Amino acid sequence: MKRVIVLLLVFVLLVSCKEDVVDKPENLISKKTMVDIYYDIAILNAAKSSAVNKLEENDIDPIEYLYKKYDIDSTLLAQSSVYYTSNPALQLEMFTEVEERLQKLKDTIDGKLKKKQEKNVKKQQPVKKPGAKK
Repeated sequence: MKRVIVLLLVFVLLVSCKEDVVDKPENLISKKTMVDIYYDIAILNAAKSSAVNKLEENDIDPIEYLYKKYDIDSTLLAQSSVYYTSNPALQLEMFTEVEERLQKLKDTIDGKLKKKQEKNVKKQQPVKKPGAKK
């Protein structure tokens, strides 16, 4: 997860060294929607690497899923990505927001797993009957 973010940041830094500024596309995907798309890409990439069978079982193509969910096509996504990548400060802000959302999701999942483990431990402990000797 962090490796993906680091790679994206390196890419942003390399692109930021360019002198040319990318023109704003006519149908630019909004910053908020791009953050949502980047977040979904991170989730889908994680799912692809850990549960590829589930995606296949449910006939889910991650890229097609994104296009349909956000009503976009590959050209619009590429143009918007290039535009946002040409502005390193904005891109960093967007990736920071994605990282915060992913951390929040991780914390939520970790909390649920911890509660489930605690519940399982309690089930395994013997029940003491009142009046029983130690």
